[in-house]
Amino acid sequence: MDSALPDFDADVGEIELGPLSQTLSWLSFGKLPALVVIILFTASFGLIGFAGQEVLRRTLGFALDPWVASIPAAIAAAFATRHLGLGLARIMPKEETEAVSTKAFVGRVATVFRGIARVGHPAEAKLVDIHGKTHYLLIEPDAGEVDMPEGSEVVIIRQEGPVYRAITRLKPIE
Repeated sequence: MDSALPDFDADVGEIELGPLSQTLSWLSFGKLPALVVIILFTASFGLIGFAGQEVLRRTLGFALDPWVASIPAAIAAAFATRHLGLGLARIMPKEETEAVSTKAFVGRVATVFRGIARVGHPAEAKLVDIHGKTHYLLIEPDAGEVDMPEGSEVVIIRQEGPVYRAITRLKPIE
């Protein structure tokens, strides 16, 4: 499926963020998952709003109209979200993946386990990636290579569509 999406690498240097991007970055978007930031903001907004209204009611004997009270509550919630978000970002695990691009298979050793790999007639091989996960591939010998029977260890040299081209692995001299 990796081949369905184009590869794009660009050196963009310094990127200038617009006002919305700067605000979202300031609120900890990008440092935390978006859902966590939204939860922090809404919880802060609600708690600050209720606390503010309760303080007014107990000290001055009245509460503000909810629309009026929401403005300072939103501003205070933004600051609370930023500081809580920065603190939480330090202790939360970072996003990690064990996904491996099919391009990472090139140069790795695979073992033919079903069929005999011939030019024009691929066989199944299995390969273990850097995370220890097993992948099953279709391989064919590269041009000029001999047939590769079951049990052959091969080195993947390139990918052509769904099929990988391989050469026979030379055993090290012991």
